[in-house]
Amino acid sequence: MAVGNTISLDDYKTEKIEPAVVVPLDFDGPLPQPTADIETTKADVDRAGYAILTGAILPDKVELARQVLVSEIAREEAEDVSRVSNFFVDPDAKNRRLDRLPDRHPVFLELLEQPALLEMVKHILGPTVLNESYLVQSLDANVTRPGSAAQFIHLDAARDTHDQAVPYQARFIWCLDPFDEENGATRVVPGSHRWNDRIDMSGATFYESVPAVAPAGSLIIYSDMLLHGTGANISTNRQRASINFGYCPPWCRPLVNFPLVLDPRTVEGASRMLRQVLGYSSVVNGFDSPWQSASEKLRSMTVTPTLDY
Repeated sequence: MAVGNTISLDDYKTEKIEPAVVVPLDFDGPLPQPTADIETTKADVDRAGYAILTGAILPDKVELARQVLVSEIAREEAEDVSRVSNFFVDPDAKNRRLDRLPDRHPVFLELLEQPALLEMVKHILGPTVLNESYLVQSLDANVTRPGSAAQFIHLDAARDTHDQAVPYQARFIWCLDPFDEENGATRVVPGSHRWNDRIDMSGATFYESVPAVAPAGSLIIYSDMLLHGTGANISTNRQRASINFGYCPPWCRPLVNFPLVLDPRTVEGASRMLRQVLGYSSVVNGFDSPWQSASEKLRSMTVTPTLDY
């Protein structure tokens, strides 16, 4: 069982609060298993709310991405550990979060334009109204170290979905290590993507969950309508690293304003598609609002938003 949405982790760990409601698992059918078949992946997302896709997302770059995280986290820790340890659900500060990934290595830009990944974005979010590009909603790394606490079970929408009929985010977790229950695999509530009127993010509710067991290099795929959360790393010597990211429709505000966050030199030679998904366009839903106050460098990097992938 994983902790519910509004119980603080401190209270949960010290057993100060008993849950008012415990929501048991309620899912008919087998749990999704790792698969290399894209059609099976789509079917798993539709029926269970999540899927585990193998072999399609930079399988030869997993170790490189892992090494970059180790190096960059160590560098940030040496300068100011709070840059990577201020994660609000981990009071013991063992968990590590790393942002600005494209500035740290080109492999993270390469990740964003993988064909299988974009096919799943289209499947989850559906077509855009004016055939404009989807946007990267967020992009960061999460490393759970031994002793890292469990995250509360939540929606990436950060709100109840009672009035939400369709997903607003296609979410992805690129597993840089094997995911299992011992090292803090992401916990999911299968079938909860269809619980629209049953999800309570306002009370002391616990949701029973299962770990998404996945091999290194695979991709866990879900939407903002699925209940999930980082598991507790109860191992003694195993870290669990992942790249967490998502896409949203062009009318939806991303969590990160990449043109203002990233070094312009990082994106200077990027493809038009990468600039599109990172938000380097002044046109949204047919309306152009030129970036008059931006630097000449940034203005020169903008592209048309018309989807060509």
